[in-house]
Formats: sequence, structure tokens, C-alpha cells
Amino acid sequence: MPNKNEEELKDRKVCEQCGLIHETPLSPEDSKGDDFKMIILSVVGIGLIVLIWVWVFKWGVPLVKHLTSG
Repeated sequence: MPNKNEEELKDRKVCEQCGLIHETPLSPEDSKGDDFKMIILSVVGIGLIVLIWVWVFKWGVPLVKHLTSG
């Protein structure tokens, strides 16, 4: 029996046959895979922000300075 402090994870899917939502409980092993996906997505998002920041200050700012001075 799960601890009251622990929230039971459920997978919700819409049934193609009846159109209703069916819930199936997820095992702890399934939720670990989702944790890794969230970590990877966070790292990729941070990497994209850094890439955009570097691009703007390396090429964008000099381009604007060049266009405004000429």
C-alpha cells in the first residue's frame, strides 16, 4: 500500500474505441524514465539559451554597430 505522502502516478489515455479516458497506474520504473527525459530536456533548453546568448553577442551586436555607424 503506498504511503499517503507519496502520490500515485497514473497514465491517462483516450480510448480509440469508446472515446473515454482510461487510467492505468504507472510503476516506479516507468516514472524514472520520465525523470531522465525531464533532465535531458532541461539541459537542452539551457544549452539553447546559452547558444542564442553567445550568437547575439558575438555576431548580432557587432552587426548592429556596423549598420548604425555606416
